[in-house]
This record gives sequence, structure tokens and C-alpha cells, in this order.
Amino acid sequence: MHKTPSLVLLALTCCASLVFAQLPDETSGRVPELDAFHKPIYELWHNAWPAKDIAKLKLLLPDVESAYAKLAAAKLPGILRDKSGKWSEKLQLLAEAVKEYRKSVEADDAAGILKATEHVHMNYEQMVRVVRPMLKELDAFHQVLYLLHHYYMPEFAAEKVKTSADSLVLKMEALNVATLPKRLENKTEQFNKARKNLDQAVRAFAEAVKAKRGKEELARLEDALHARYQVMEKVFE
Repeated sequence: MHKTPSLVLLALTCCASLVFAQLPDETSGRVPELDAFHKPIYELWHNAWPAKDIAKLKLLLPDVESAYAKLAAAKLPGILRDKSGKWSEKLQLLAEAVKEYRKSVEADDAAGILKATEHVHMNYEQMVRVVRPMLKELDAFHQVLYLLHHYYMPEFAAEKVKTSADSLVLKMEALNVATLPKRLENKTEQFNKARKNLDQAVRAFAEAVKAKRGKEELARLEDALHARYQVMEKVFE
């Protein structure tokens, strides 16, 4: 029995819809295993460690090791693909701290346990900083740029490119009035320069899209925009 053209078209449309419906999932920068690691870390750092409760720190070792094992097996979402190198580097440091933790517990070394658990906490915090943006406005901007750069421009999905360009202008307006957290105030000059350059790139791209410029010119402008976003990200490293 042959499928009618209308049924084939309907099937293809449904498949395409499913593909695009899945794309936004990649724009979430959350790593569930990292979030889950916060539970034993909180107990360790905010309760047991300040009290120098060595018995409690010993009891927490299996929970920390279990959380680490799940984290080590975690897969980064697509939007964090550019951070995989830094993620692996920090994960290795955390692994060493967890091994140091076990070694000190097995040796019943109270001072070593305190030092090792401090290192576990410190390296966990470093991993959080790899995936968590310093500014929510920058994160919102990146979520739009990610789909544009990795999907809509390569496919040259004209309507989605136009929608993304309009959205980037709005996200940039929010980013333009954002302020750095206090601990990063020493990077204000670098941040402002990177933000100004990014703003110019956004406007150039949006204007070219509005003027319906050719694919090659739009690709060049979008590449420049993406490069300037990467410069902005480096401000926070």
C-alpha cells in the first residue's frame, strides 16, 4: 500500500517540528548532576566544616563520591560545548580533591580532612563558574545567539534568522544597562569595551538582515558578532 503525498508531507512536517522543538533544550546551561552535587556540598561546607565536625565530614564522604561519579559521567548541553575543555580541566581538579578527601579519611587525619574538604568545595565552586554566567542578561543573549550560530545561519532559515536578529537587539538593550557584580568591578573598563563592540556587531547584523542582504554577507556579519560575544565571555574568565 502506497502512502499518499499528503500523508508523506504531514509526516515530514511532524518530524521537522520535533527537531525544532528539541532545539531550545540545548540552550539550557543547567547540568543536573552539578545541581545535585550542591546537596552534599552544602552539608559539608555550611554545616560540618565550620563546626570542624570531623565525624560528620567522614560520614559525608560516600555522598560526595557518589555525587562526583554522576557528575563525571554527565554530558554538557549543546550551549556549553565551547566550555568542554575548561569543564574537563576543572573536573580533573575536583577528582583529585575527592581522592585527597578519601585518603585523609582512611588515614584518620583530621587536619587533612579539613584541608581536603575545603579543596572539594573550592573546586566545586570553580566548576559552577564554568557553566554559570556572571550576568543573567549575557546568558539570555547567548541563548538566542546559540541557536542562530549553530542552526539558523548554517541552514539559512531566513525567518528564524530575522526573528533572532530582532531578539538579539532586545537582549543587547538589556545587556547595555547591566552592571557587573561587585567582585568584578576591576574589570569594568574591559567589560565596557567588549560590550560596546558587541553592540556594534549586533546592530550591523540586524540592519543587514532587515535590508535582506545576501547569505554570504550575513554569514560574515554573524561570524563577527559571534567572535565579539566570545571576547565578552573572556572578560569573566
